[in-house]
Amino acid sequence: MVLGKRKKRSATSWRITLSWEKKRGGRQYYYKSQRVDGKPVKIYVGSGNKGAEAERQDQERRLQQQRDKQHWETILFHVDQASHHTTELASLVTLLYKALLISCGYYLHKGHEWRKRKTL
Repeated sequence: MVLGKRKKRSATSWRITLSWEKKRGGRQYYYKSQRVDGKPVKIYVGSGNKGAEAERQDQERRLQQQRDKQHWETILFHVDQASHHTTELASLVTLLYKALLISCGYYLHKGHEWRKRKTL
């Protein structure tokens, strides 16, 4: 008999985490699942206290990974916001320096070179 927890991955798919297995005699054993050459392989960790400690460490590792992911998502959100504000600021500065040059009597020659208008 296999003991596992069902976790909802999306609206249509489910995944079962199989860590503890119950063998003949009712004894439970803790296994880790890893990929070797692209194929899933179960690795025996232990039973009793050793298995419980390994499960606790796995849960802590998963929780830390989740915290790290949330931390980086927050950082990326702030970087994206800063990038947006920087782009907006650059557009305003460009508009401001063009307005300043025009007000000082310059014009844009052939779309790429600022020249001073000659006064008569």
